[in-house]
Amino acid sequence: MTHVTDWMTALSTKEYDAETLQFYRACGIDGVELSIKADLCDQIDWVAFRKNADEAGIKILSYHLPFSKKTNIASPDEEIRKGAVAIQSALIEKAADIGISRFVIHASMGPIADEERPQWMASAKKSLKELAEFAARFQAVICVEDLPRHGLGHNTREMLDLLEADERLRVCFDVNHLCLKNGSSHQEFIAALGNKIVTTHISDYDFVDEKHFFPGYGLIDWKALVESLEQADYSGPFLYEGGFGPSPWAPDVPFGKIEDARNRQLTIKELRGNQPG
Repeated sequence: MTHVTDWMTALSTKEYDAETLQFYRACGIDGVELSIKADLCDQIDWVAFRKNADEAGIKILSYHLPFSKKTNIASPDEEIRKGAVAIQSALIEKAADIGISRFVIHASMGPIADEERPQWMASAKKSLKELAEFAARFQAVICVEDLPRHGLGHNTREMLDLLEADERLRVCFDVNHLCLKNGSSHQEFIAALGNKIVTTHISDYDFVDEKHFFPGYGLIDWKALVESLEQADYSGPFLYEGGFGPSPWAPDVPFGKIEDARNRQLTIKELRGNQPG
């Protein structure tokens, strides 16, 4: 059994300049996940990223592969699907070249009509298998992220289905993406997938839709959630995704400071939320 205080404190970032990474380290941040918009991925200076991270003492934990219509690996259009896999594969190779070994991915993009869902699921699983095979060439893994609303992997059952595509697939557990209307709780998700969870996206929300609040400003019972991860022997990072600025979904809700990230992690079990009944 692991303990939350032993997990690395990390965050998602689009910035990788030396000054920013040094600031993160001074705030107690151990590692980062790079997340860049799809149309800017060609501009990433991977060598500079590696150099700046090493000099700052920051670990590069993962790269969030871009999500857009062009990179939709679940597209039922085979040409688009193949093109998306090719784009993602090229990025995996570039990132692996500087030592990144975990790649977070969205299994789908955009709204999906109910009658088309099986076809989208089949396309996603085909793509995930191809990407898992490609990543394995670099001793890397694909981490499928649970998605909100209509996205593929929006509940435990669909995540289990996606992971059937290849035994090498792992999970990025975004704790603010599981919505009650889609039929999954945090505890159920961890019980079913805990041995596959290798990284997280940490933020708070209202159980209705993603909000990316700083922990404590939503309804999550953090004691229950974290203890479930501990019991599942989770040993990946406590990786914040959002919460350090106004939420696009609720700009009036307070937000946290990066300087407070480590301490919030250390005291996370004190936050019991206000669970919906």
